[in-house]
Amino acid sequence: MTSYDVIGSIAILKFPRGMKKSEKKKTALELLEKHKNLKTVVEKSEKVRGRLRTIKTLFLAGEKTKESIHNESGCRFKLNIEKCYFSPRLSNERIEVAKKIAEGSKVLVLFAGVSPFSIVIGKIAKPEKIVSVELGRECCRYGKENARLNKLERVVEIVQGDVKKLKKLIKKRKFDVIVMPRPQLKETFLAYIWEFCKKDTEIFYYGFGKDIEEIVSEIEKEAGKAKKKIRIIEKRNAGDIAPYRYRFLVRFKLV
Repeated sequence: MTSYDVIGSIAILKFPRGMKKSEKKKTALELLEKHKNLKTVVEKSEKVRGRLRTIKTLFLAGEKTKESIHNESGCRFKLNIEKCYFSPRLSNERIEVAKKIAEGSKVLVLFAGVSPFSIVIGKIAKPEKIVSVELGRECCRYGKENARLNKLERVVEIVQGDVKKLKKLIKKRKFDVIVMPRPQLKETFLAYIWEFCKKDTEIFYYGFGKDIEEIVSEIEKEAGKAKKKIRIIEKRNAGDIAPYRYRFLVRFKLV
């Protein structure tokens, strides 16, 4: 069975192993015929890889482009599908997080990509300021353009650099909320955020695995190392990523 994601006017297909090229082409053409909003169909040829979470694709049909503008929750996100990680499947997740952030908050978003979390939060929560930190230069370039597209350039500040170097990147700042849609890596990156927290700072942390309690235990261990007291506010499944493996959200507060 062929599965696919749609990012703007581009459909990214994933085919079963052994499928002939002619069959793939036929499927792509049928998709273009059925969905008039689609302009390009590509095949995902490699899994998401590296810290920048990029993919490789093979062109199948339509317009030969890798750049598109994706519409979501009244927001517009421009990106190159091979240079920037973006998951349309996190649309509801971005809304859910935004709804839980108080108006006038100071927000830090890490692993920001082309800044979809930052922009949805900016539109829905009406924060005072959002600092959007991303390692990838291309993602940051698109992030700045997306802030302009959504008329949030005065609210969303794009910062290019490694989360491990936050001290140098954003100096001494305190935030009401920190959002961490982190990549699927072993490191929690929690050690780098504590000095940007104050009492009652809320952290939206995403972890991966089979059991949410393992994620909670990991967070509590990291907080203990830093001599921080925390209270878990919310914990839930935030989507499947593979058979018997999930993305979890753990929302906690410093007390």
